[in-house]
Amino acid sequence: MKKISLIVFISIAFSSFGQHKYFVDYRKLADSLESVYQIPACVILSIAYIESGGGTSGVAKKLHNHFGITGKNDVSISNYKSVYRYFPTIRDSYIGFCNLVVSKKYYATMKGSKDNLKWLKTIASYGYAADANGWSNSIYNTLKKNCQ
Repeated sequence: MKKISLIVFISIAFSSFGQHKYFVDYRKLADSLESVYQIPACVILSIAYIESGGGTSGVAKKLHNHFGITGKNDVSISNYKSVYRYFPTIRDSYIGFCNLVVSKKYYATMKGSKDNLKWLKTIASYGYAADANGWSNSIYNTLKKNCQ
């Protein structure tokens, strides 16, 4: 029983460390994009973290796509057949997400808002997630835990 408890504790500790590391690694990028696009950095980071599995998903690794954005993917460039869009760099993926948000009708009313939960619920309600409530709550819990 002690071994199982220790294994569970270690797994949780490493999982938390991985989340924290992702947020530390990409915080400056998200902060710089917040100043340009006026989308909260914590919203950007939390969505990227969940959608990319902390940067470990195949789409994140092979297509540099940390947001699950669908679109053009030239297999001759990415060497990975997928419905998800290829980005030359992770930074380009973050910018692509911000440009996607800016292109939506809701952006004009949300621009500059610091209400993270409202941002997440709005993004989800406009079709970013199949389960708008579940998705926004999951992202928000990650945000509260890692980014304030």
